[in-house]
Amino acid sequence: LLATGHPEGDVDGPDGYSPFPGNTNELIFSLKEYAAQLQITKGQVPEFINPKFADATRTTFKSPTRLECMMQDYPKGLPPAATVGFTRYPLEFGYFPCKNDIHTAARLSAFCSPPPGAA
Repeated sequence: LLATGHPEGDVDGPDGYSPFPGNTNELIFSLKEYAAQLQITKGQVPEFINPKFADATRTTFKSPTRLECMMQDYPKGLPPAATVGFTRYPLEFGYFPCKNDIHTAARLSAFCSPPPGAA
């Protein structure tokens, strides 16, 4: 943040909350196999556009739309003999990515849905 025009760093906005919610995903690769896969794919992965709409009319964007790719798609390009695994923990173990703003988190919480948000 300091190098991108925010010399004050991550400080609370006028509403008392950080304007920079965080998110953490974990992905572990074996570098030898990953480098070999990069040679095959030239680093290309499937991409998609995932618009976030402001309401049910789907006529106004909630935020700018961007091109995305999913880390979960990486194994789809591996050869059939590749070893791939995953670990899943129950939500009550405490993995709560902070990917939603405070208002979206509050709305999700009101519907008894996990509200992945910082507050």
